[in-house]
Amino acid sequence: MLYERLQELIKKSNKSMNQIERELGYPRNTISSYKRQNPSTKRLDELAEYFNVSVDYLLGRENMPNSDYSDEENELIAAFRMEREDMTPDEQVKFNEAVKDLMKYAKERLNDDSIWKK
Repeated sequence: MLYERLQELIKKSNKSMNQIERELGYPRNTISSYKRQNPSTKRLDELAEYFNVSVDYLLGRENMPNSDYSDEENELIAAFRMEREDMTPDEQVKFNEAVKDLMKYAKERLNDDSIWKK
């Protein structure tokens, strides 16, 4: 899915793959290597930023190129998904509940000034 999305974005940019690789400072044939292997997280972020799309769009997790989320929210979503990748469905359910509980706890702590004063 990633390589197909990149091909689509390259075509829309009216640039060649080699030109984009040069602009990003990548070695030749880096992008075409993504037919066979996955890029690093850093490269995914760079490509998403270059094409002004989300990483989730590049990976085929979203069908809309840009989300309505802030950069900070997108980082949290990406971290959440990365942590769940190797979990069983049962573990994912438990993980989701634990994260929801953590968010409630964090929100409650916002009003406790003794935590935030140094």
